[in-house]
Amino acid sequence: MPGIDPAWALAVLLLWARLGSLLTLSPLAQVVKAPSVFWVLFTLALSGTLCAALGLRAPLPDGVGGLSLLILGEAALGTLLGLSLHMAFAALSMAGRLLDLQMGFGMAAVLDPVTRANIPVVGVALTMLGMSAFLGGDGHHALLRGIAQIAQWVPPGAVWRLPDASLLARAMGVMFSMTIVVMAPALFMLLLTELVLDVTSRVLPQMNVLFIGMPVKALVGLSTLAIAAPGMAPALRRLFASVFEFWQGVVP
Repeated sequence: MPGIDPAWALAVLLLWARLGSLLTLSPLAQVVKAPSVFWVLFTLALSGTLCAALGLRAPLPDGVGGLSLLILGEAALGTLLGLSLHMAFAALSMAGRLLDLQMGFGMAAVLDPVTRANIPVVGVALTMLGMSAFLGGDGHHALLRGIAQIAQWVPPGAVWRLPDASLLARAMGVMFSMTIVVMAPALFMLLLTELVLDVTSRVLPQMNVLFIGMPVKALVGLSTLAIAAPGMAPALRRLFASVFEFWQGVVP
């Protein structure tokens, strides 16, 4: 019975470290409520499948120190790749947080059972909308194809260099611009609502603007988001496309 190829086993281990750090920053790990053992076994199986299908082998290092450096390098690469995916969904969460403040939902919060942190109410809805668009637009298959291409361009154990700071700045610029695009319709309507409430308070000084304004702003904001949701598709596609553009810039 033939034994296991050490070069193949090392490639699986290194790719496992890369995929583990990538999926840790991925919103998929937060949406799929699975135990940690599932993600450990899933990334290990995916690493073994990719290495077997692509014929990946890694050069054997000199001692434990060399192996540690290889693992750290792969984990750093996976973190860099996962950062862009995390930023794409962080743009939706940021838009929701800003809208929460304008609609008065900032006083309420939802306790995320994964991160144990208070997250915006509208941000959760926009993140779920983005995840639905990502999965519905075959984004998960594109993600797997991107992982396979990165594994071919930068095999496990290969030397890679840090990208230019302009690449990261461009990715962050896309994130902020898409944040503005997503929240612009609701923010504009909320601004008009604030103007109407201010004029009304001048005409009817006995009216409690705070008591009446909060439900009105919540209704206007949520209604505008519901109407504008179908028109967010081009912005979401541009946002997700920026993830793979960043990947291509990291490993040219």
